[in-house]
Amino acid sequence: MFPLKMRIPVSETISTSIKCSSSYILRPCQQTYYIQRRGYKKKWAKNEGSKPYTVHALNHMETFYKPVFKNLWPSIRISLLTTSKYCALLNNYNSESDKVENYLKDFGAYNAMEEAASARKKYLEKENKQILIENSSLPLDSFLDFPKRPQKKEDENDEYNNESFDETEEEAVDKIEPVVGKNTSLHDFIPTKKVFSEKELLQQQIVSTSTFSDSTVDVPIKVIQEQVPELPNSMKFFVYPKGDVSNFPNPKMKHGDLLGYYLLDATSLLPVVALDIQERDSVLDLCAAPGGKTLAMLQTLQTENITCNDESWTRLGRLRDIAKWYLGGVPSSMSVSRNDGKQFVDPLYDKVLVDVPCNTDRHVLISEDNNLFKPGRVDERLNLPSRQRDLLIAGIQSCKPGGTIVYSTCTLSPAQNDGVIQATMEHLWKETEIDSVVIDLSYLRPIFASIFSFFPETKYGQLVIPSLSSNFGPMYICKIKRIR
Repeated sequence: MFPLKMRIPVSETISTSIKCSSSYILRPCQQTYYIQRRGYKKKWAKNEGSKPYTVHALNHMETFYKPVFKNLWPSIRISLLTTSKYCALLNNYNSESDKVENYLKDFGAYNAMEEAASARKKYLEKENKQILIENSSLPLDSFLDFPKRPQKKEDENDEYNNESFDETEEEAVDKIEPVVGKNTSLHDFIPTKKVFSEKELLQQQIVSTSTFSDSTVDVPIKVIQEQVPELPNSMKFFVYPKGDVSNFPNPKMKHGDLLGYYLLDATSLLPVVALDIQERDSVLDLCAAPGGKTLAMLQTLQTENITCNDESWTRLGRLRDIAKWYLGGVPSSMSVSRNDGKQFVDPLYDKVLVDVPCNTDRHVLISEDNNLFKPGRVDERLNLPSRQRDLLIAGIQSCKPGGTIVYSTCTLSPAQNDGVIQATMEHLWKETEIDSVVIDLSYLRPIFASIFSFFPETKYGQLVIPSLSSNFGPMYICKIKRIR
């Protein structure tokens, strides 16, 4: 920027016209201009210098994430601002998947699921894990002692309660304790102790929806261990070793009649692993689009039928494109619906994946387009925890007793991760007759330690944090089992 009233000569060749015999002759001439910066109002300069949305997002993370991750935050921060790492999910529906597998290995990638299976075997041998439920034929709640819910008290101030009319009006008035003094009139002005501006109220709301603390409500939230499930070995995904930042080439129709592999963040496969899909399972993907996790579930070759739901036609269009290029079209075992996820309340499914909309930490740090930290999307961002809770409640209600639900996000926000789990369990306990427990997923850490970096201080779920040597994530996953 030039200093105020600084005159800078600028020479420019222009054309001038001279009238000659009813025609015009154009000839160049030299003229000098001077650029002078005018005075300005401070508020105009402030608006002109407004920060990009990505900077607002980074400032938000510095405020609310840094105190949580402490000395890990500098590494997480720079990793989020660096190009993320991808894996190649092998497409088993391709007729030449073996050739595709060799093609990926030629780039120096390896089958991470194979390595994880080996790590699982070593983990079980070392820990000598015992099966928590040895007899699956026992009633689901036979091993869990849930306290009885407190009965709701009848409204003591019910206008139809005859006991309330036994005393006279004078007796009732005498029982009212004065708050501000006997001589205070209803017409007296009592000043408020503090008046909050609209900005201050917004800041308070941002703090309340961006932080998580242990609940003071006495609600039984059980976290139990269960048998470490088998890994879906047919769901093969290839990654480069830690520290290798090479990129996979975009998939092409080089082998077979379908695309041979799908590129995605490898942490997106962890919710599918945690879901532990078995043969003949009926599966609901509550927020399915754009379809990466749906495709991964189909690669397990276990699902009998899968319902893919999303509320956006545009995103469902991307899901159908994936089905076209990787499956040859929407298979008969797969149904697609466009509904608000909160409408799913009937217990029809064995397994439910609830991959909710969230802060999308990586996207808001690198892209201005449709950024969640735009001023026009403040209300949407502040309502995310409430929306996530409602979607998870619907997912649990849609699950059969004995089935499992996996909740996942791609954000580091504690309020949208453990906070949503706690709020959901509290709601189910106080407002419904549904009993559910959180399944301990800590076994994922040693099994996938060679691929991902985990944050050890979560309360209910597991959180993969980005690191420069293994720049996957973030991804939070929590597994819930519905008992009754």
